[in-house]
Amino acid sequence: MKNIKSALIIGILAGSWVFFSLSVGSIGGVTLHAWPVFITWGLFFAAGANNQAAVKVATTAIWGPIFGWLCVYFGATILGPIIGAPAGLGLLVFVLAAAIVIMMTDIPFFSFGPGAFACWAVFFATNFDFVGSVVLLLVGVFLGLLSVNLPKLFTSKPASKA
Repeated sequence: MKNIKSALIIGILAGSWVFFSLSVGSIGGVTLHAWPVFITWGLFFAAGANNQAAVKVATTAIWGPIFGWLCVYFGATILGPIIGAPAGLGLLVFVLAAAIVIMMTDIPFFSFGPGAFACWAVFFATNFDFVGSVVLLLVGVFLGLLSVNLPKLFTSKPASKA
């Protein structure tokens, strides 16, 4: 029962997001999927569930889709006419995945490789919707922050001794 406040708040936030996203459908051309939000929300907890985790995951929520866009642009548009779009995309995914997984995780800004890889996948899974991917991924970070900070509002502080 120790985490009942957190569990209730997370449940309320998750249920509210699903209800909102399904009821509204889209805002400003961004389709409100529930699942990308849950991906970065989970990554937030995997990264430590604190302000540093929020920065780490928010960063990957931006550069993951950037890598996805680079794959699509260079793989399909530039290499596609030469070697075919599937081969071009595959080649760019190989090169950029190696860059993320092997080389870039030593750079602090790019250090959360698993998060970037997941956020990159969201870009592909949303049918290459860059703006929608980034917006939804950042909503997940925001909900992660809410889910760890809202329970603090309902925690009673011990009375100070005079």
